Amino acid sequence: MKIALFAPSFALLLGCAPASASWAVQAATVTAGQTGLSGEQAWSFFAKDWGRAKGDGAFVCARSQAVDGTTSAPLPGCAACTAAYRLTVTEIESDCDADLAGDPSYTLPVAIAIGPVDASLTDIDPHPDQSLGWYASFDGVKLEPYGLAWDAALDSGGNAGPPGWNPGQTYTLWPAFAWDLSTAPAGG
Repeated sequence: MKIALFAPSFALLLGCAPASASWAVQAATVTAGQTGLSGEQAWSFFAKDWGRAKGDGAFVCARSQAVDGTTSAPLPGCAACTAAYRLTVTEIESDCDADLAGDPSYTLPVAIAIGPVDASLTDIDPHPDQSLGWYASFDGVKLEPYGLAWDAALDSGGNAGPPGWNPGQTYTLWPAFAWDLSTAPAGG
């Protein structure tokens, strides 16, 4: 089950804390190319009290993964998307226990697309008029609004490149949702 996030506020932290994971958040940094994309994504896992703690004190562990995408036709679910990719995800490292570190649910999504910001996400957009929509497919059949994409230079107060999705530009892909692991696995 997906639970809405309200603002980008977590950082990938490595160093396992002794708690079980109840929440997962996925974010990525990718560079668009002429025929694909490449970058890294992180699944960060948090303990049950994460919502109340609202901080890194509930951090449990993380999985860092390389993401490579090849240009493809968009799947149904985002008729206005201007870029779409089939993904290959490769583990880089994890400080999670063996069960969580080896769970294939967290090598998803299988496809993404970039297009307009979905109307349901405009109120959480930290960069109005500069963000794009991030759409994901966990089943390889249909895209769903998943979050926001923006020029990664905006994360450090730098100047954004040209508007839109442009080859050579690096983007932050920020989720609009955290996964409630007590009700369903990622993609569930």
